[in-house]
Amino acid sequence: MRSFLEFLAQAVIATLVAQAWFVEPYAVVSGSMTPTLNGPHRAFRCTACGARNVRPAEMGTMLGRRTRCAACGAQGPAEDELAELPGDRVLVDRTAFWFRPPRRWQVVAFRLPFDPGKTAVKRIVGLPGETVELRGGRVMVDGRPLEAPLKIDYETGRRPPGPAQWKLADDEYLLLGDQPELSIDARHWGDHAGIAARYLVGRPVFVHCPYREVRWYGRSFHVPDVSAIRYIR
Repeated sequence: MRSFLEFLAQAVIATLVAQAWFVEPYAVVSGSMTPTLNGPHRAFRCTACGARNVRPAEMGTMLGRRTRCAACGAQGPAEDELAELPGDRVLVDRTAFWFRPPRRWQVVAFRLPFDPGKTAVKRIVGLPGETVELRGGRVMVDGRPLEAPLKIDYETGRRPPGPAQWKLADDEYLLLGDQPELSIDARHWGDHAGIAARYLVGRPVFVHCPYREVRWYGRSFHVPDVSAIRYIR
């Protein structure tokens, strides 16, 4: 019994140390990285094609307005009929950049230079020393167009007040959100557009506690959806 308790105590200590130094949990609180990571949102599964559709809560709802599937265009439920679900919870690997530098298109967690107490998540678009430009909604690096992993038009939604071209220093990265309509990112950060390497916390690797809605006798509950645990690319 004593040896078991000692083992249990060592396991707890090891877990706390690992969390403090290697892995850290975060909650996603906005829709700026939808569909890769979801903040508070409303969702439905298309009855025609089976695709899961996610709408960030920040976009609001309109009474009686019907949703449409982004994959096939089929009509879905009314927006106001969808319950608001909590945002994803992610595990961030703090060791991700200890032995190799960040790569383009990786999703990273970082501290905001102008508010270091806050942590945000965006996608790396520009690497140190590069000149990055947004032209026609596409990313241009040193004058060459790049193919993003997601089909994103970075000129949709709100127009950024700042420049559409940035020259990055030798230790800076350019970060943008996957949902340009909602994301506050390099397009809006002015003098802080380039994020120095020292502000990078790590790489989100798993969504470890997504939720789904369950109805029971007319009441709605949010429960962890183990089947939706996923690796972040």
